Amino acid sequence: MAVTVEVLEPTRALALKVWWAFLWRAVLGALAAGMLAGVLIGLVTSAVGMSDPSALSGVVSLLGLLIGVGVSAEVMYRVLKKKFKGFAIALVRTP
Repeated sequence: MAVTVEVLEPTRALALKVWWAFLWRAVLGALAAGMLAGVLIGLVTSAVGMSDPSALSGVVSLLGLLIGVGVSAEVMYRVLKKKFKGFAIALVRTP
């Protein structure tokens, strides 16, 4: 059974809907994950008696970057699967 689909031309309005669906989820997810990581790092550094937690700034910055990349990749995956009003995003194989 063949399925017919209507291919929509990209418009700025559709792009804005997809962008917004990605942006707010990525920002909130990254904030939540970053706050959780910050609390955990704070608890660990105080538990081990670290007198200068700023010594970990390089490691914490890298961890923040990795968290941001991970969260945004997961959000992109979910947005790609999302059904919007009147359209969905489809990945089409090209020759």
